[in-house]
Amino acid sequence: MRALLAIVAALLVGSSLSLVTAQHRARTLFVDLERAQQLAKQLDAEGDRLGVDLGRASQPAVIESAARELGLKPVEGSRVVFLPATTGAVPAARGRP
Repeated sequence: MRALLAIVAALLVGSSLSLVTAQHRARTLFVDLERAQQLAKQLDAEGDRLGVDLGRASQPAVIESAARELGLKPVEGSRVVFLPATTGAVPAARGRP
């Protein structure tokens, strides 16, 4: 009878430890999930902000003002050279090593 009681007590302690361990693991995973969801929200917000910044930066007026800040000047019409359109075939280089 004592042996049966000792076995039942050992099983009860083992199952109690298993329950505590499972609850601790579940709480740890829940905290990790909350952190990952918060990071995902932050990354989504940053992506939206970067999209807005890209939209602003692609405006011609913004590009022109940034070019002027860099000291660039508009190209004069007399310096523009138009190349003929190619048909897609690349001509072989002649006389080049």
